[in-house]
Amino acid sequence: MKHVLIINRYDDELSDFNKYIDHDAVHVSYISLTETMRYITSSNCYYIAGLEQLNEEDVLKEAVKIYEKKPIDYVIAISEYDLDAAARIRTELNIVGATVEDNLLCRNKKKMKDALAHSTVRYPKYAEVSSHQDIEKFLQESGSAIILKPQVGAASEGVIKISELQDIPHLSSYAGYEVEEFIEGDIYHVDAIISDNKMPYFKVSKYINTCLDFRNGAPLGSVTIDNSEFIQKVERFTLDVCKFLKLKDQAIHLEFIESKGELIFLEVGGRVGGGEIPFITLRNESVDLYEMWIKAAMNIPLEPVNTKITGFLMMPNPYSSGFLFNGIKELENETITYQLIQESGDHNNFSYENIPAKIHFMGESQIQVEDAIKTSMKILQSAICQNHHSSLSLSESS
Repeated sequence: MKHVLIINRYDDELSDFNKYIDHDAVHVSYISLTETMRYITSSNCYYIAGLEQLNEEDVLKEAVKIYEKKPIDYVIAISEYDLDAAARIRTELNIVGATVEDNLLCRNKKKMKDALAHSTVRYPKYAEVSSHQDIEKFLQESGSAIILKPQVGAASEGVIKISELQDIPHLSSYAGYEVEEFIEGDIYHVDAIISDNKMPYFKVSKYINTCLDFRNGAPLGSVTIDNSEFIQKVERFTLDVCKFLKLKDQAIHLEFIESKGELIFLEVGGRVGGGEIPFITLRNESVDLYEMWIKAAMNIPLEPVNTKITGFLMMPNPYSSGFLFNGIKELENETITYQLIQESGDHNNFSYENIPAKIHFMGESQIQVEDAIKTSMKILQSAICQNHHSSLSLSESS
């Protein structure tokens, strides 16, 4: 029997590996946070290691112990925070799948673009920086706005748009940062599963606002594209990116800009997209992207999936203190399939999960869903206000 090692960080509805892997058909071992083991039972597992923290060195030590008991055939990690550890295990123990070097191509933004240098894929002009002066030089040579960002990171953390010299932040260290030209245009995301050099799940969506806007307090939306010609163009683009970045038998979340008819690569993650993406896919399309990813990683054949026209809206708290929605408990629109609205709250920590409102949409056309998202966005923006003395209240419907 094959032996699968799972690095487990969560215990939500998308983290029950009993649904994804027949524990009677293969040996399954876990390295898990001790606090997220509610779906893990010793009766159908080969080995279980519980850790207080999933730091890379401790995870590797446990993996070596497990491997010495029984060689491991596959290493599964579905959290972006565990991809480095999974790649390290594969590299150290010579296990099939993404190695440390491969993993860097979907973790490090500079290395992504380095790898595309000999391709036909267009990407922004960029440079690694190590000082304030390096950023000044790049800004002056660009002649227009630039973006400063960590080479490794997610959810636009640490990303800053710089238009003038005074916008350049004074950091204690610029190590691990890069700058790139700012390109005007719509930002899109591709969510796909790669299996045997094909994409049985492939979906192109357009952001309404940006992830950076969301981090800075503005709502973020996304709508599925229904233009077949554009979708085919993006599919060819995606396959080119995957070829040069050695992405195979896995999930990907790719972001690009469309500017003056040209597709421009931004970045790619070797994982399922975050935020509402996996939940809207599960609820509206009955497709579990994590299940497809795991099957692809284990070389289990996958049938093509017909996607639907969906969308989401995520509303953050734009205030430094609490918030309150005036007169809103539920939005009404025929395209809304799920909504969770916190009538009030007292938090302002950045999150994709614990936010004032999240709405799912599904419709017959991109225009219908996009209009519904924008209308809902305006309603929520006009209704949310600052609340200094708040207590949490939820209103959920689907």
